[in-house]
Amino acid sequence: LREQTGRLVRFAADAAALAQAEDAHSAIAPGWVDAGELISAVSATVAERCTAKTITLTTRVGGYTGRLWADRQRLTQVLGNLLDNALRHTPAGGHVTLTAARTGAEVAFTVADDGEGIPPEHLPHLFERFYRADYARARGRGGSGIGLAIVKALTEAHGGHVSVASRGPGHGTTFTATVPASAKSAPGRYEAMTPLV
Repeated sequence: LREQTGRLVRFAADAAALAQAEDAHSAIAPGWVDAGELISAVSATVAERCTAKTITLTTRVGGYTGRLWADRQRLTQVLGNLLDNALRHTPAGGHVTLTAARTGAEVAFTVADDGEGIPPEHLPHLFERFYRADYARARGRGGSGIGLAIVKALTEAHGGHVSVASRGPGHGTTFTATVPASAKSAPGRYEAMTPLV
């Protein structure tokens, strides 16, 4: 009973987080964010879990990535959800890589793992609400099916986009969240908030 109550509490919290994320277009509070510092801070939050599971977490930041005009708290949530997903589906002794790289007017954040991988038929549906691929349905391992929907909502609230790639079961998975690097390349709602620097 306690276990089921705990699951319901977590589900309610996840549902509230998703509703908040989907309303983030009116709640994004952008500022200058250092991509390298963000990567370091997010990786530190999962360091203990990586150690406990003997997973190697590698971080990389492109030399010209620099700063981006974004909501630091929301981006932290995006990367945290992607790392949580990767750690859940990467076995002991596996590897997870978190990277940030500038691609033209955008910054791409990538979380790649060498874990279970995803069958191709599931890839188009992973960002849908409550969708869980079959391998994630085990009690105790499967999430609520909301984490990736939150990633999509928050990334799009920044004027960005998210994608996933996997060569199938046993070949790992790569998620990429790409957001505009500056207010000028983001939707018009950011332009009035651009600091004069």
